[in-house]
Amino acid sequence: MRKILTIFSRDIKSGIRDWLILYLIIAPIMIAFILSLVIPGVSDTNLNIVMTKQNNSINEYLNDFANIEYVDSLEKINERVLKMDDVFGLVPSGDSYKIIAQGNENASMTEALQYIIVNHLNKETSIPISVEISDIGWRESPIKLEATSILLLFTSVFGGMLIMLNLVEEKMSNTLNSINVTTVSRLEFVIGKSLLGFIVPIIGSIGAVIILHYTQINYLHLIVTMLALGLTSVVIGFAIGVYNNEPIAAIASMKGVFMPLILSVAGAMFLSDKLQFLLFWSPFYWAYKNIKDLLLYQASLGQIMINNIFILVISCSVFIILRKRISKGFN
Repeated sequence: MRKILTIFSRDIKSGIRDWLILYLIIAPIMIAFILSLVIPGVSDTNLNIVMTKQNNSINEYLNDFANIEYVDSLEKINERVLKMDDVFGLVPSGDSYKIIAQGNENASMTEALQYIIVNHLNKETSIPISVEISDIGWRESPIKLEATSILLLFTSVFGGMLIMLNLVEEKMSNTLNSINVTTVSRLEFVIGKSLLGFIVPIIGSIGAVIILHYTQINYLHLIVTMLALGLTSVVIGFAIGVYNNEPIAAIASMKGVFMPLILSVAGAMFLSDKLQFLLFWSPFYWAYKNIKDLLLYQASLGQIMINNIFILVISCSVFIILRKRISKGFN
């Protein structure tokens, strides 16, 4: 155990010195922060109004239909309307209201606001809009859900990439071959090198889901899924790392892992249920199913474990296929 921790601590020092570990931990967190800013919620509206707080009745009424921004004066309303985005000004005018527009707003939004104002002034008039709500299983913005799922899958690959780059550094400094003449066994070396490949994706994924406000997610299930998927990335990281002598070539080889990841997600999203079996070979497919259910708060322990078993079986199969390649690379 002491030798394993020594190898682990050496990789940490090396990664911190080159900012590599910090970058791979911070990258998914920063991407999550950007997503939280640019991805709209599923309930967002395109109707935006700027007004004063002089009339509480219409203010409360409009909150059901539009995004309301409050200012202190008519002058500030005009200034806000003249900005680049589509915002309507609304001011009292006797017993009615006057809509202030720049002139280049969406015509349908203008008409919608007119209908809303008329309906408020005349309670007997109904808005000529039929709203029908149908629950198709989404409890989150589809864009946010899919973006978060893909981000977590890519985060798992970062672990394998970290192992790969550490091994390339070992080869460049001619220290990889020295393990054959030291008291460190190959198993201890592999375990020590693998630890960061599991830890970094877990930290990154937890940070990402917190920033994206999935605070009620089952973190234990998420960690187990990331550990299972991380095994595949670790095996691939070793397979690529021991056969490359410089980082650029290693990174170019690692890009090949992104293709099955993207294909798995695209297939899971767009293929019919009858054709989903075409993706059973991919651990990213089973991890995607787990992550999606976790983000929707509808994952069961049984289903999570079944999907993780598929991931582990596929990961072990990948290891068996690449075992001779990895072993040969150490010699």
